[in-house]
Amino acid sequence: MRRDFKDIEDSLRDADFAILEKKALKNDLEAYSYDMRNNLDSYGKLEKYLEEGQKTTFMAEINQVIDWLYADGEDAPTEEYRTRLTKF
Repeated sequence: MRRDFKDIEDSLRDADFAILEKKALKNDLEAYSYDMRNNLDSYGKLEKYLEEGQKTTFMAEINQVIDWLYADGEDAPTEEYRTRLTKF
């Protein structure tokens, strides 16, 4: 009986860890996306480092990620967040 409770506690802890990891990855992706969008926008710190064509393409990708975060990203698996974050 004691072993059963230990197993339940371990599974709950693992589930909590998975939720916290997903939230952290989502937060990192969201923060990076908004930070890059602000820095590449007019008068941003990084706007002068990209050519207009590259900037337009990159901004479109960032805006797609931001849109995804609040739509399909709400129910996405943790690995999807990790993949999108490492893509940038």
